[in-house]
Amino acid sequence: MSYASAVSGIYGDILRECVACRAEKIRYWRRKNFQYTESDNHKEFHIYRCESCGTGFLNRPPHVQWLQSIYQYSGQALTQAITLEEVLARETEFPNCKVDAERMSQQAHLFNTSGNDRALDIGSGFGFYTQALRKTGYRTVSINPGKYENEVFRNMNGDEPVAVMFENYEPSEQFGVVMMSQVLEHLLEPDQAISKVAGLLASGGVLACAVPNYDSFLVKLLGTRDNACLWVPEHVNYFTGNGLKTLMERNGFKVVKVEQITRIPFNALSKRLRLKGRAAALVDGLIKYLQAPFAGFMHTFGLGIYINLYAVKK
Repeated sequence: MSYASAVSGIYGDILRECVACRAEKIRYWRRKNFQYTESDNHKEFHIYRCESCGTGFLNRPPHVQWLQSIYQYSGQALTQAITLEEVLARETEFPNCKVDAERMSQQAHLFNTSGNDRALDIGSGFGFYTQALRKTGYRTVSINPGKYENEVFRNMNGDEPVAVMFENYEPSEQFGVVMMSQVLEHLLEPDQAISKVAGLLASGGVLACAVPNYDSFLVKLLGTRDNACLWVPEHVNYFTGNGLKTLMERNGFKVVKVEQITRIPFNALSKRLRLKGRAAALVDGLIKYLQAPFAGFMHTFGLGIYINLYAVKK
C-alpha cells in the first residue's frame, strides 16, 4: 500500500467557526463525494457556509497528512509527470496561466512601496508566476512541494523551487511582494497563513492573492458538480470577496484592489455537448465572441469565476 493510500480518509477536526472571519454562525450547505483516480473508494465531505461573510469550507476537512500525500506530487491533480512542452501547448491552446502571471506581477509591482525587490512565489506551480516576477525585476524565492510541477519549473526557469509546504517555510529575509495564486483555498488554516505572510512582508509590501469565487455563476449553476471552486479534497476553503477581504483586514492588511476574472476555454461547451466538425467550430466561435461581454456582465453582479485581491502591509 502506498503512503497516499494509507493516509487518505484521515479527516481533521470539526470546525466551530468560519475560517475567514471567525464568526460562529456557520451552517451546513451541501455534501460532496470525491472518487480518487486510482481507486473506487468514494470519500464524503460536508461543506459549511458562514452566515456572516459567506465563506465556505470543508467540515471536517482532510487531515494535513492526507493533503501532503497529494501535494508531494502535484497541486494540480496530476497523477503522472508532465513535460514543459505539454504545458506550453496547453497555454497556446488556451492562454491562461501566463496571462494571469503577467497581470498580477505588474499589478503587485505598482502597489509595492516598500523598496524591497525580493518576491516570494508560494505554490509556484509550473513556474509562470516566478518567470513573470523576474521579468518585472524581482529577485525570487519559489516554494512548492509537488515534484511533477517542480520538474516543469526547472525546465522553464533553470532552477528549482524549495520543495516544502508553506507551513514549514522559514525565510531569513523579508519580501516586497508575496504571490499566492490559487493557493489559499488549499491551506487548512488560512488565518494563520495570512498572518505568516504579513510577517514575511516588508512595510509597504504587497500580497497578490487569487482564489476561486464561491459566489461565481459556476457554483450557482453546477452546485457541487465539477467546477473550478468545489474541488475536493484539495480545495478546503471557498472564499467570497467579502470573506477574503475580511481575512486580510483581520491580519493588518489594507486591501487596495479587488477584481474578478472570468476566462472560459472556447471549446468548453462544444466538448460538453460532444460536438464535432463544423458544429463544434460554430459554437467555439460564438463562445469566443461572447466571452468578454458575458464576463463583464457576470462581474457587475459579483459572479465572476475568480477573485484577484491586492493587499498592502501597513
